[in-house]
Amino acid sequence: MKLDIRFLIGWFVFGGISGAGASQIATGFGLGFPATDAFLATSLIAIGIGIYGATFPIFRYRNQLEKAQQQSVKRPDPLLSFRLLVLARAVMITGLGFLGWHIGQLIWLWLFSIAPTGLVLPTLVGVGASLLMYLGGLGAEYNCRLPKDPDGETA
Repeated sequence: MKLDIRFLIGWFVFGGISGAGASQIATGFGLGFPATDAFLATSLIAIGIGIYGATFPIFRYRNQLEKAQQQSVKRPDPLLSFRLLVLARAVMITGLGFLGWHIGQLIWLWLFSIAPTGLVLPTLVGVGASLLMYLGGLGAEYNCRLPKDPDGETA
């Protein structure tokens, strides 16, 4: 179950175009710039940390199984593990979309805005929070890998 890199790049580009387009449309109609507030940034970071923390027991099981080479280690629930893998993928894709959104907003601010000074910092915070959400999903996906076979081959 591997994600295609073209899909991830496409989702990132879609997020960038959407962020720049939403910024242009909002300011074109006289509305405020759709800036990232503290609640959104905190939520993105919390989701990334939460999914990584939820998959950490699976990582610990895999390490114990590979080091001990024995079957006496308590196995996590396979259905829960698969659900966490799917959730990790969703978090990763969503984090990449938010990252594209915020980078699209930054590009719009630097190219089209007259006075972007007060809006760049919240958008950079959004870029950082989105990147942490993506990395949390990527780490969670790494945690959900199968252990190596006893004969040394990767599963």
